[in-house]
Amino acid sequence: MLSRLKVAYKLLLIYALDMIAVIFLGFSLAEEKYLSINFARRELVGIEYIAAARDALLTVVARESGRPADLAAALPQRLDALNQAEARLGAGMETAPLVEAAIAAGRGVTPDGDAGPAIGALRQVIARIGDMSNLILDPDLDSYYTMSLVVIRFPELIDTLARLRHDAINRVTDEPGDRAALAMLRGQLSAVAKGLEDDLAAGIRGNGDGSLDRALSGRYVPLFQALRRLEAALAPEVIADGLSGGERGRIIAAVEDAIADAGACWGESSRQLDRLIDRRIDGFFSRMYHHFGLAGLLLTVILTLVLLVARRIVTPIAALAHVADQVRISNDYTLRARWNSGDEIGRLVVAFNTMLERLQAEGARRQEMAAQARAAEAQRELIAAISSPLVVLRLEDLSPIHLNGAARALLSLDGAIPWLARPELERLITALGRDGAVDEFEAECHDPSGRPFWALMSARQLTFLNEEAVLVIVTPINERRRMEEELRTAKIGAERALQDLREAQRSLIQAEKMASLGGLVAGVAHEINTPVGIGLTGASTLAVETDRIRKLYQAEDMSQGDFEEYLDVAGRSAQLLMSNMERAASLIHSFKQVAVDQVSDERRSFDLASYIAEVLASLHPALRKRGEVTVAVECPPGLEIDGYPGGLSQVLTNLVLNALNHAFEPGRPGRISLIVDCPDPDTVRLRVADDGKGIPPDHLDRIFDPFFTTRRGQGGSGLGLHIVYNIVTGTLKGSIAVDSEEGAGTTFSILFPRVAAPAPAPAVV
Repeated sequence: MLSRLKVAYKLLLIYALDMIAVIFLGFSLAEEKYLSINFARRELVGIEYIAAARDALLTVVARESGRPADLAAALPQRLDALNQAEARLGAGMETAPLVEAAIAAGRGVTPDGDAGPAIGALRQVIARIGDMSNLILDPDLDSYYTMSLVVIRFPELIDTLARLRHDAINRVTDEPGDRAALAMLRGQLSAVAKGLEDDLAAGIRGNGDGSLDRALSGRYVPLFQALRRLEAALAPEVIADGLSGGERGRIIAAVEDAIADAGACWGESSRQLDRLIDRRIDGFFSRMYHHFGLAGLLLTVILTLVLLVARRIVTPIAALAHVADQVRISNDYTLRARWNSGDEIGRLVVAFNTMLERLQAEGARRQEMAAQARAAEAQRELIAAISSPLVVLRLEDLSPIHLNGAARALLSLDGAIPWLARPELERLITALGRDGAVDEFEAECHDPSGRPFWALMSARQLTFLNEEAVLVIVTPINERRRMEEELRTAKIGAERALQDLREAQRSLIQAEKMASLGGLVAGVAHEINTPVGIGLTGASTLAVETDRIRKLYQAEDMSQGDFEEYLDVAGRSAQLLMSNMERAASLIHSFKQVAVDQVSDERRSFDLASYIAEVLASLHPALRKRGEVTVAVECPPGLEIDGYPGGLSQVLTNLVLNALNHAFEPGRPGRISLIVDCPDPDTVRLRVADDGKGIPPDHLDRIFDPFFTTRRGQGGSGLGLHIVYNIVTGTLKGSIAVDSEEGAGTTFSILFPRVAAPAPAPAVV
C-alpha cells in the first residue's frame, strides 16, 4: 500500500511519524524511569534510617546485659543518632511518635534490667520504616528477600534472643510456667532461624550474578552454628529437668554469641541491600540512556529512509539497465534485477526477471543432460578402479547391471548357480529398505566354479545410469568363520571346566563343614564321658550299699546306725547322679541344637546370648586344650534374632577355632572376645577379637579367598574364612570386615539384620 502513494505523501507521512515517535518516546521513557528511580531512592533512605534504628536496638540489648561494655556505654549516643536520623530522614515516614517512644524506653534500660519494652518499640520503628520507605514493596527477588532479612527477620531474632537471655538470667525457679515459657521461646527461636535460612536461600536463588551468595553465605555460617548450639543447650530434656547453674551459663553464653553474630550479619545484609538497590538505580539510568540512544538511532533511520524514498525512482531503473547490459555481454542468465515494489517499476523488474528465469531453465536442462552422461561414465570408471569386489544390482528385478573386475573373478555369473541365493538377496534388499544402509550382512555365496564360501556384505542404494540401483560390496570371510567356530568351541569347554571347578569347590566346602561337625561330635563325646563315668560310679556304689542293707534287713540284723549310714550314702550317691546327669543332659542338648543348626538352613527365632553360650559349650573341648586362652562374651540379654542359627553357628565356630589355631603360639596366654551391639534397631554387629599375633598386611586382602592358608601341610584347608565370608554375605545377608595389626591382634566385624530375608544356600564364588 505504501508503494502506491505519491512521493510527496510518502515524505509527509515519514516526517509525521518521526515527530510523533520522538515526542512519545522521549516523554514516556523519562517519566517511567524517573518514577522507578525515585521509588528506589526512597528505599535507600529507608535503609539508612533502619541502620540507625538497628544500631540503637543492638545497643539496648548490650545495655541490658552490660556486654560488650563499650557498646553498652554508647546507648545515649546511639539514641541521639536515631533522633537525628528521624529529623533528617523521617519526612513522610510517620515515625516521629514511634521514635520518641523508643528513645524514652531506651533511656530507661539499665544493666540487668528488662529491655523488652525498648526492643519492642524499636522493632515498631523498623517495621514502620520498611512500610513507608517502599522496602516492603521491593520488586526484585534478591533485594526483596534481603529486605525481609533486614526489616523482619533480624529484629525478631534479636528480640527472641534478648528474651531468652533475660529468662535464663532471671527465671531461677523450676516451676511449670517457667519451663513452658522457655519451651515456647525455644520454639520461637527455631521458627525465626528457619525463616532466616529460607529468606537467605531465596535471596541467593533470585540473585543472578551470584554476588549475594559470595557476600552473605560465608558470613551467615557462624550465626547458624551459634543458633544450633543455642538450640542444643535448650534441648527439651534440659528444659523438662530444670536448668542447673552450668546449663544456665551455657545458654547465656550461646545467646551472647548468637547476638554478636546476628548483629554482624544484620549489618552486612543492610550493606548488600543498599548495594543491590544502588545497582538497580544505575541500571535504570543505563537503560534510560540506552533508550534515548535508541530513539536517536530511530530518528536517524527515519531520516535515512526519507533519502532512500527519494532514490526509489532512479535506483531501480539504473539497476535494471545494468543487469541487461551484463546479460548481453556475458550470457549469464542467473543475474537478476533486485527491486521489490508494487508500482510500475516493480512490475517491470518482475517481468524482466521472469524472462531471465526461463532462459536459465532451458540452459540448465541442457547442462543437466550433459552432466548425467559424464556422471554415468565416472561411475563406471570408479567402480572399475576399486579393488574390492563391487556388484551393482537393478533395484526393480535385482539383476546385475555392472560388476568390476574383482567381482567377476570372485563371484559366479552362471545362471544355474547364482552368486547369491535369491532368498538371501531378498533379505539383503529388505534390510536395506528398512534401515537405509546395510553393514555386516553375512551370507553364503558361490565362486565361478560353483564352490560356496562365506562373505560379509555392505549395501547402499544409488542411481546408476539413470536407474535406481543397489551397490553391494562383497568381502570373503571363510577364515573369520573358522576362527569364530573355534572360539565358540573353546568357550563351551571353558564354561564346562568352570562348572566342574564350582562343583568341586562346593564339595570341598561341604566336606569342611562335615569335618567341623565331626570334630564337634568327638569333643562332645569326650566331655560327656566324664559325667557319665562319675554317674556310673555313683550308681554302682548305691547298688552295693543297697544290697548290703537288704541282706542285713533280711537277716534281721540291721541296726539304726546301719540304716542311717545307708541313707547318707544313698543321699550322696543320688546327689552325685543328679548333678552329673544334668551336666550330661546339658551337653547333649547344646550339642544337639548346634549340630542340627550346622547341617541345616532352617530359619527360626533365637536368643543371641543363649545361642552364643551353646556354641561355646560345644567348643569346650577345643577351648580346654588351650586352657591358657580365655573367651569373654559381651552380649545384651534378651536380644532376639529371627534368622538362620546354623549359619551363625558355623561363623562363630570357624572364627573361634581360627583364632585358637592361628592367633596364639602354643603355651602363650591370650583372650578371645565376642562383643555384640546394635548400631541401629534393625542391625546387629558381632565382633570377634583376639589379642594374638595378628595378620601380616600382605595377607589381609587374601584371607577370604578359597584355599588360602598359612598352615598348608599342618591341617589347614584354607576354606574356614572363605566359608565364613559366604555365609555372612549369603545366608545372613550381611557384611564382614577385618582389622588387624601384627603383634596387636585381629578383629572381625560382622553386620547382619535382626530379621533376615529368606536366603538360599551360601553361594560359592
